[in-house]
Amino acid sequence: MFRVSATASLLLLIVAVAQELIVTATQDLPEGFPKCKRDANFDKCLVDAVNKAIVLLKDGNKEFGIPPLEPLSVKKLVIDAGNAPINLRQALKNVKVHDMISTSKILRYRTDLDKHLIICESRTDRIEMIGEYEMSGRILLLPITGHGKANVTLVNTKIEHRLIGEPFEKDGVKYMRLKDYRVSFDPKRVYVNFENLFNDKTLSDGMNRFLNENWDTVFNELKPGYAKSFGLIFRELSNKLFEKVPFDTIFLS
Repeated sequence: MFRVSATASLLLLIVAVAQELIVTATQDLPEGFPKCKRDANFDKCLVDAVNKAIVLLKDGNKEFGIPPLEPLSVKKLVIDAGNAPINLRQALKNVKVHDMISTSKILRYRTDLDKHLIICESRTDRIEMIGEYEMSGRILLLPITGHGKANVTLVNTKIEHRLIGEPFEKDGVKYMRLKDYRVSFDPKRVYVNFENLFNDKTLSDGMNRFLNENWDTVFNELKPGYAKSFGLIFRELSNKLFEKVPFDTIFLS
């Protein structure tokens, strides 16, 4: 009789320990992150919470594998525009993105968590991308080619973020991962400088002057490429949190 009781107690202890391990295996949001309850004020709460979280993530987070975000290091951005009047392939590599985090402010959230949909509107005062470029193609029938150092700066940019998630379970706990992150850029002004165009300083200076005078026409054709590239970057960074922290821990029920 004693053996049966001891065995039962041992099994109960094992079950209890296993359950505790499952609970403790889940992660919480990084220290200091505000949380929002899913009530009538949820979207408004998210605005304040995420604005504070952005500041906390500026220097990255080793626990979640999030690199420093100011500046953000990007190995490569490939932007293609294949429709007239712009037919251009632009590859930026070893890019440092400055000021995107420190000058950003969330303005509004619209969420439908039943559909795992989050829509966010933000404004960023300055996004400066500095790196190396390779470029070839045509702009308004003008041929353009070159490689060297590049600077692309967006000023007073409205950004819409559309996060499309899907639920999954791990150890019986619900999580959400982002399957798509769509970005839409609307800058008030764009400045560019591509050194060594045509391998000729006079031609390079002339083309850069032309690109800056006609920035709206040029950038409007390139926007989808930039949006796609940054959407992939934002999805990867966001999932470092979403895939590790349970859904009900991020969004309090």
